[in-house]
Amino acid sequence: MGDKRAEIRDLAAEAGSLTEFAHARLRADIIAGQFPSGAKLQIDDLKARYGLSASPLREALARLAEQGFVAAESQRGFRVSPMSREDLDDITLARQVIETAALRLALQRGDDAWEAAILAAYHRLERYVTRQQGTQPDDLGEFGLLHKNFHVALIAACGSPRLLEEQSRLYDQAERYRHRMMESYLAAADLGILEEHRQLMELVLARQAEQAVAMLHDHLLHTVAFCYGTAKLQTGKRRPD
Repeated sequence: MGDKRAEIRDLAAEAGSLTEFAHARLRADIIAGQFPSGAKLQIDDLKARYGLSASPLREALARLAEQGFVAAESQRGFRVSPMSREDLDDITLARQVIETAALRLALQRGDDAWEAAILAAYHRLERYVTRQQGTQPDDLGEFGLLHKNFHVALIAACGSPRLLEEQSRLYDQAERYRHRMMESYLAAADLGILEEHRQLMELVLARQAEQAVAMLHDHLLHTVAFCYGTAKLQTGKRRPD
């Protein structure tokens, strides 16, 4: 009986790892534009592409549907979620509400450890960007992780797991749009985006709450402005992107 249970645990662990692998590969390829917006995701095609069986692929697609990367169609499988100005405007508006509220709380509650984590997250982001400037990276996954870690570090002391969870979900939904922007910035050796992160960090560390919140509010408009022109959303008192 013990051997049988161990075998079941091993099979479950293997299935879980295959689902994680399928999810990571599909997510990365959708973000990178390997599957166009609105494209039908056929299980047989995905099996051939990734060398996986149908079960982990379906589980991965279901997770991606929950995260907003794909849309489930009744009895018809899955499609890559469409991209649009309206969709990105809505994501950005929600991020502005969630992240500025979380930053205000973090500024009230953050301690020395919180400040040190922000400095460390910025340092890692800066090192990556300066190493990559003037190149065309094959994979922006590392940048995406470092950039997300910086934004998470800013609000990590807010004390609300739900705010942090929602920030993470919305950040991920904007990743397909942001991917286009960062390819251009890194290839052009444009360090302006890095400088703005530094300024934001310095305002937060100086506990300049109103200035930091206003800058974060406007900072979140960069992707909208890059992808679709001048952002429609309110930019506050700072210059538009």
